[in-house]
Amino acid sequence: MESGSLLASRYAPARERAYHLGILTGQGVSAWAVHALEDGAPLALVWAGGNAALDDTLLPEHPVSISFVSLPEWSTLVPDGALAPGSEARHLALVHGSMPTGAMRDEPVRSLGATCIYVHDDRLERSVLDRFPNARALPMQAVMVRSAMARSFERPAVLLHRSVERADVAIAREGDLLLSNAYPTRSAQDLLYFLLLAVERCGSTPAAVDLYVGGTHLSALERDLLTRYFEHIRPAASAPWADQGHDQQDPADRWWAALEQFPCVS
Repeated sequence: MESGSLLASRYAPARERAYHLGILTGQGVSAWAVHALEDGAPLALVWAGGNAALDDTLLPEHPVSISFVSLPEWSTLVPDGALAPGSEARHLALVHGSMPTGAMRDEPVRSLGATCIYVHDDRLERSVLDRFPNARALPMQAVMVRSAMARSFERPAVLLHRSVERADVAIAREGDLLLSNAYPTRSAQDLLYFLLLAVERCGSTPAAVDLYVGGTHLSALERDLLTRYFEHIRPAASAPWADQGHDQQDPADRWWAALEQFPCVS
């Protein structure tokens, strides 16, 4: 994968006490986004293969806060009333079966009255924390839920994040979450099938929803296929704040999970 960046002219890496840094890493890629604390504006987006983005010279030198999402993720949402102390592993096992070794974490999702229980690959998480010891882990599922709910007031919102052989999908309507799930997707046809199934199970149709697409491994073939079936389809993120030119296929939608972390921690 080629590295790249989209920067706003007012972004100054050396500026102190001014920025939040959001990191996305795993499955052969990495990216990070910078938001200004004073007004929440996104100012920088940098991506690369492997962990190379985490060593980029454009990184903010003194961020006030840092968060990260690492992939793959094993997670589930549990209603607060059903989450007894010590039951976290049992809830994850019911959904995923066996899991990798790693720290089990939880993140409250107050808008749902639920908690997201999740595990990341321990080695991958350590590669982030070795560089940024004060970084806060975030679950991808919680980021998706918040983002889908925030987009759902005009039409039901379907949010897609495509990673390696997996599609994470969240569907919301008028601020209420209808679905949050992950599907095995080894082909473009798998991706279309599970998206259509998820929309149908939520009582809607492709013509009646806004589909927001993106993800680290979303292909041009998959974009084209989804466009044939969904009338209201758009990138999950864009970079109108970037001052440098960029091509029509905006890479920001590949890295929206880095861009969307700031609202979860601000």
